[in-house]
Amino acid sequence: MRAVISPYYEATGPSQMLHRGSFVKHYDVLQRGQAIYSGLVEAGCTIETATLLDDENSECRDLILSIHDARYIDYLKNAWVNWSKIQHSSAEILPNISPNRHIAQFNEHPVALAGWYIGDAAAPIGEHTWRNALGSVSAVIEAASGLKHGESAMYALCRPSGHHACQDMAMGMCFLNNSAIAAQVLRQQFCRVAILDIDMHHGNGTQQIFYRRNDVLTVSIHGDPTHFYPFYAGFEQENGVEQGEGFNVNLPLPAGTHEVIYLDALNTAVNKILEFGAEAAIVATGFDTFKDDPLGCFELESSSYYEIGRMLKSLQLPTLFVQEGGYFVPALRENVRQLMLGFGSS
Repeated sequence: MRAVISPYYEATGPSQMLHRGSFVKHYDVLQRGQAIYSGLVEAGCTIETATLLDDENSECRDLILSIHDARYIDYLKNAWVNWSKIQHSSAEILPNISPNRHIAQFNEHPVALAGWYIGDAAAPIGEHTWRNALGSVSAVIEAASGLKHGESAMYALCRPSGHHACQDMAMGMCFLNNSAIAAQVLRQQFCRVAILDIDMHHGNGTQQIFYRRNDVLTVSIHGDPTHFYPFYAGFEQENGVEQGEGFNVNLPLPAGTHEVIYLDALNTAVNKILEFGAEAAIVATGFDTFKDDPLGCFELESSSYYEIGRMLKSLQLPTLFVQEGGYFVPALRENVRQLMLGFGSS
């Protein structure tokens, strides 16, 4: 399998985040990228570094704006420069006010914009956030283009992740929705595309973006949001609306879920994708379902990812793996390796 890596896959991550009311060291550490890279190499993947795309690249710009609101993108591009100009500004941008959008008036003050466009305190914006997010998008566009041109499987090593990023809001360590952008690329070649999210956390951003569409099926297996992030989305009854009704599937699972229960849910997801008639699949690939992950609540073993890989291979579809979470660094290399070996075994 070919793996396309962001040129910034091992960039220094944000310094801190808010977790259960306390500021802690941010979990998206550079060692994550290094461990994932090592796992891909040990699984026999061919590694390529993506060419960094920017706003001068019309394809990249058009793809981003086909998913994200133009004013939001303008904010991300200029947030750090504008923030740095205000008196007593912090080293990273975090919202200290969260407006109720139903009654709030839009305000272009940098503090007001932070509250408007950053949905939680796990997505601080720093000096290089926009650059790093473009690196992730560059990797996913190049990897998706590989599928368009006949590759059977590709892996995009993205840092930062993307599945919590909504049309006009950053949250959950995510700024641009890499899987959604990949789906736009694949829709240029395939009539029906499925996004299967196997991260520990519900892909709320991906759901929001495609909730009214019937050409992209979104399926997410995740921790029950009644007790788990993102709390406000990911419930079973959320099925899509208008043309998208029936094309969003949530499979929430309880804390303590082990391999047997998880694979049963994955089997349901696989059948949903086959029923949809997908011509290509995107796997939003998180490893925070591992038993020791500090941001997870499932009990999967490293060997579980081998079985997940085998089941994903059974779809017999062109498949793009897009990197999402996974924060227990000591096991991350092996978990990635197991997934790739399982996918390649069938």
